[in-house]
Amino acid sequence: MDERDLKIYRILREDGRTKISTIARELGISHPSARERLERLERKGEIKVQALLNIRKRGFVSAVVNLRVRSMDEAERLADVFARCPRTVFVAATTGKYNLNLALVAENYSALEATIENTIRPLEEVREMDVSLGSSPAYPEFVDFKLDPVREVAPCGKVCKDCYLYGKKCHGCPATVYFKGFGGE
Repeated sequence: MDERDLKIYRILREDGRTKISTIARELGISHPSARERLERLERKGEIKVQALLNIRKRGFVSAVVNLRVRSMDEAERLADVFARCPRTVFVAATTGKYNLNLALVAENYSALEATIENTIRPLEEVREMDVSLGSSPAYPEFVDFKLDPVREVAPCGKVCKDCYLYGKKCHGCPATVYFKGFGGE
């Protein structure tokens, strides 16, 4: 990324709906040049312009989950699994006492509990777990909450309708047809 590419990123970070003509004017280049730069950055996967959900305004809550699993290979495999979970906003294989770190957000503590107790804790790979529950995150305020209710089976392999918490404490996985909305509506 050169200085112009970084400036495109800064402009779009401030307002992802900024017009190409405005970007071109800010950079002092032609409209076609600005479009080509933006398309190249997107094509290379260096930037992505998308809508994000304001989780602070919605009153979402958070959890940090540290896991010790049997091996780093399992930690990396589970990181790929958790990356598909709609409530995961950060996941990384780590070193130290715990070898997998997750940051989760959810619409309420019951949804976090369902995710932790029904999806994470039962995994045979998990040897130890440390959970810290938190309020609505101070940062980030906006996240890519993967709301895409098109499948029956959640990315973790669970089926919401078969869960004892579904409809009682949990409104379902946002990646499934069983998701009842943020407030259960």
